[in-house]
Amino acid sequence: MTSVLAFCTATVTSIPRSALEVVAAARSLAQQLGGVSAQALLLGARVEQQAYALIQHGADEVFLVDHPSLASLEDEVALGVAEYVVRQMTPQVVLFPHDDLAGGHVAPRLAYRLKAGIVTDCTGFAVQDHEIRWLRPVYGGKAMAYFRAQGPIQVATVRSRAFEPLPADPSRRGEVRPVDINPETFLPTVRAVERVETAEVEEGPSLDRAEIIVSGGRGMGSAEGFQVLHDLARVLGAAVGGSRPAADMGWVPHSHLVGQTGKIVAPKLYIAVGISGATQHMAGAGSSKTIVAINKDPDAPIFKLAHIGVVSEWEKVIPPLIQIFREMRSQG
Repeated sequence: MTSVLAFCTATVTSIPRSALEVVAAARSLAQQLGGVSAQALLLGARVEQQAYALIQHGADEVFLVDHPSLASLEDEVALGVAEYVVRQMTPQVVLFPHDDLAGGHVAPRLAYRLKAGIVTDCTGFAVQDHEIRWLRPVYGGKAMAYFRAQGPIQVATVRSRAFEPLPADPSRRGEVRPVDINPETFLPTVRAVERVETAEVEEGPSLDRAEIIVSGGRGMGSAEGFQVLHDLARVLGAAVGGSRPAADMGWVPHSHLVGQTGKIVAPKLYIAVGISGATQHMAGAGSSKTIVAINKDPDAPIFKLAHIGVVSEWEKVIPPLIQIFREMRSQG
């Protein structure tokens, strides 16, 4: 029986949303292909219970690589383990989250080693005559296109938030199969000898996990203006992002840059303040479920993509909003 294999990582305490999303994608694709098993490859340290949780969330079978060395996962190790399992199990499709580790380092290198076709940053797929057509944004998010990948195995990365995790079903049954492999076999010859944390302190949820993101652009005018966005984010429980000009001027860290060369996000709510809506920025934010744009320029391109648009100076809109939200919270 052919299968769709989802690449997952976890910790002893949790499974990242990205792993549950890619399992949901594997489940959906397996059903469309018909008669195909949805499998997961799980890497981590002391994560056996998480393997059973993946079954509850849609996997039929989980290949478990549980080893102390996987507590802090390096891309060379993840790549080596993934290649070993894929060559042993020969799935029809391998799905990865479109993140820095799996989507950025492991998936393309695995495809090269397997001489497999790869499509990145997918938001969906369709099956016609048993052929998979991969849907992804093109032209900076202005259009969508279907792609076909050639080869005996297909590799794809799935954009964050493109699929909703399936609710846990305690009644689901599946098999957890430990993989007889020592991940240390794949340790790189060049090792990290020291990791230095930057001075940046993460406030609130990260951009990758946030359901609400407040982003600012050049129109904020200054770093002081960005502090107002932080106030709005705190009252909403949101993450703060920024456009390329805002990051280049130091108003927001580059790690919070949303756009084609930054983070690709898809929150439930994206509030863009003082952002014109350049193609490069909307390539990173265009998949948001609801986009609210606040800009004093009525001809700003972002209004063509926003679900709600407010033509005004942000100084007249954001402070009253913060006050209203604070009053709503105080009322319970």
